[in-house]
Amino acid sequence: MLLEKCSSLDHRVLEAARDYRYLLDRGYPRKPSLDLVVSRYLLSRAERSLLLRCVHDSAYSLKILRSSISNNEIRGIPLIIDLLNVCTTIIAFLEGECLYLCDDGFVRDLGGSRYWRGKKGRVAEALGLITDHLMLLKPRKIYLVIDRKAPMSLSILAHAEDMMKKTLSADVSGVVDNKADRRIIDLERSMVNEGGAVATSDAVILEKVSRVYDLAGKIVINKDQLRVNRSIYDLFHHNL
Repeated sequence: MLLEKCSSLDHRVLEAARDYRYLLDRGYPRKPSLDLVVSRYLLSRAERSLLLRCVHDSAYSLKILRSSISNNEIRGIPLIIDLLNVCTTIIAFLEGECLYLCDDGFVRDLGGSRYWRGKKGRVAEALGLITDHLMLLKPRKIYLVIDRKAPMSLSILAHAEDMMKKTLSADVSGVVDNKADRRIIDLERSMVNEGGAVATSDAVILEKVSRVYDLAGKIVINKDQLRVNRSIYDLFHHNL
C-alpha cells in the first residue's frame, strides 16, 4: 500500500504511531520497537518509513519544537544549509510526492536520495526555489554544506553557489566534507555567539544543534500546503 493521499492516513497507521511513540518514551530501542509495531499492524514498507522518519520520542520532539525559529529570526544571522537534505524534500514535492509534517514540526519525504539522483533539471528547480526563499529571509551569511561522497554533490554545490552569489546579498560559502553531518554540527557550535541556525530535517543533526529552521518545509507549504499531510503532527499535538 502506497501512501498516496495527502488528506488523511489510515486509522491503523495512526494507532501504530501511538504504540511506537509509547515504546520509545519507555526507553525501548528504536529498531526492535519499530519492527514490533510493523509486525503487529502489518504495515507496508512506505508505512514503516513514515513511522521511522516522522515519529520520535516525546523529549526529542519537544526539544526540536522549542529549537525551531521563524522566518523573521533568520534575518541578519548565519544560516547553515544541509544542501542535499533540503533539495531532496523539495524535489520530492516537485515530483508529485506527498510530504509529511512530523511530530517534531519538520516536513519530510519518504524516498530520500532517489528523488534527486540523475535529475539535474529538478535539482536546478529546487535550488531556484531555495534561492528565492532566501531572498525573503535575508540571512547575513550562508554556508552550503554537502557530503563529498554523495552522487552529483560537487556539481550541485557549484550550481548552488553560482546561483546564490549572483542573486543574494549574503556572503555564500560552499563547504564539502566527507562527514557533512559532523561538519554542520561543528559549524553551528562555532558560531553560537552569532546566533546561527541550521536548515535540515536530519534528526541526528537537529538533536545536536541549538537553533533549527525547516527551510524545505517552509518552501513546500508556501507553494501548496495541501500536499503536506499533517496527520502525524496533529496526532501528538492536537491541543496546540
